[in-house]
Amino acid sequence: MEQVPGLGDPDLEAREIEEGKAAAILAYLPFLCFVPLIKMRENRFAVAHGKQGLVLFFLELLAALFLVPSISSLVWKVVLILCLGAAIAGVSSVLQGGWFKVPLIGNFAEKLKL
Repeated sequence: MEQVPGLGDPDLEAREIEEGKAAAILAYLPFLCFVPLIKMRENRFAVAHGKQGLVLFFLELLAALFLVPSISSLVWKVVLILCLGAAIAGVSSVLQGGWFKVPLIGNFAEKLKL
């Protein structure tokens, strides 16, 4: 099992884990992921799980939106328009000899190991 980010002292780790277990479990239940982030802010174990639960919650909401065909179609049209805009901005930047970092995508692209 990997160590929780930010925890290093074994005694502190064991105490924080025991105190934060219930809140950490709630982190993975939809809508309850906010409990460890709000009520257990000082517990690094619970907050680490709360952050993961929050990301999962947003992904679940996104997936639920895609179940509705009209919303799904609209979202993909917006994504395509944003991609076209980013591509045009990138080409324009290249023609001027500059660099345009596409928001959100640019950070992921920098982390690619090719």
